[in-house]
Amino acid sequence: MYGAMRERASSSTRLAGGVTAVTTTAVLALAVVVGMGGQIAKVLEEKLIFNVIPDMSAPPPLEIKRTFDLANDTEIDRPLPRVDVPTFESDDPPIIIIADPGPRARTDTGTGTPEARVAPPKAPVRTLAKLLPAAAPPYPAADVRKGNEGTTRLNVCLDARGRVTSASVAGSSEHASLDQAALKWVREAKFTPAKVDGAPEAVCGHSVDYEWKLNTR
Repeated sequence: MYGAMRERASSSTRLAGGVTAVTTTAVLALAVVVGMGGQIAKVLEEKLIFNVIPDMSAPPPLEIKRTFDLANDTEIDRPLPRVDVPTFESDDPPIIIIADPGPRARTDTGTGTPEARVAPPKAPVRTLAKLLPAAAPPYPAADVRKGNEGTTRLNVCLDARGRVTSASVAGSSEHASLDQAALKWVREAKFTPAKVDGAPEAVCGHSVDYEWKLNTR
């Protein structure tokens, strides 16, 4: 019986020792957990502190809205100051400046009435020398007997007073005696002077035709 009880007591002792061991282990585990809790919290706190990056961007500008009460704004109803502008009176007529349009472009297309053009300068007015009435030259007797007739053309030069300065036969009558008689006659003839715009001038190359014709009546 004592052996059984010792055995039973040993079992109780072992049970109590086991409970004590379990309790001690739990206490140690709790102590470990409690002791490490501060370190874990510290680690988490350090990670949170170093991992949080503050936003360095500039904040958006503040939008300021102003409202105006037009009904109560007294500045709008304030009249503008009067400005006196001096005026000047003058009896002189106003000056009007007209720009020169320049030469007018020609629009004539070849049809219709042509545009008026500037007339060219007038040509000088010339007046030819004129033979004054004079007695006819004598008909050569030999040509009268032979019945010679014809026209002698004479070329004369005149001075500004109408006097003959030279003469020559420009066209023959086919009879030398008649040509010489006409040449002698024209050298003694008188002319009115040639004129240019009313002013007398000397001329050369004035032509005179003398016709030789017999009166057969």
